Amino acid sequence: MELYERKKMKVRYVKLLVLLMCFSGTLLSNSDFENALEKAKTGNKRVIVDIYTDWCGWCKKMDVDVYGNSEIKKIVSENFIFVKLDAECSDKVNYNGKQYTELELASYFEATGYPTTVFLEPDGKLIELRYDNVILKNIPGYFKAAEFKKILDFVKDGKYKDQDLSKFI
Repeated sequence: MELYERKKMKVRYVKLLVLLMCFSGTLLSNSDFENALEKAKTGNKRVIVDIYTDWCGWCKKMDVDVYGNSEIKKIVSENFIFVKLDAECSDKVNYNGKQYTELELASYFEATGYPTTVFLEPDGKLIELRYDNVILKNIPGYFKAAEFKKILDFVKDGKYKDQDLSKFI
């Protein structure tokens, strides 16, 4: 089998995996941003916004290695509402009483690289985290599952309210 064909099969596999996770109830599709916020509010759960692009290899790796990890999936499904946001998409979403394209909302969340993770309170308010006493509106980059679990526990347990993330990862 040619290298090109193997790469195409791998891309199809990743797309299928993401699609299956969407239908499993763990993930919501991009068009469900407002639905995710509503579910968070009624379920009193924080929101994880995974900001990605279609061409981003690290985003695909994070989908498979991190969000596909059984321990991470359990933590997310029990404690968070998860939604993906395409940083290059022109689809409209409503957030805090304003309409944005997904691209504009990614910019609002100050995503400058991908993947980028944003956390929201159950009421939709942006969670700001401290890292080495610097306030962050998002967490940029790929993380291994063990590192990301520490971040999820930090947010899940409300430690961001009075503690610095750098002490936990």
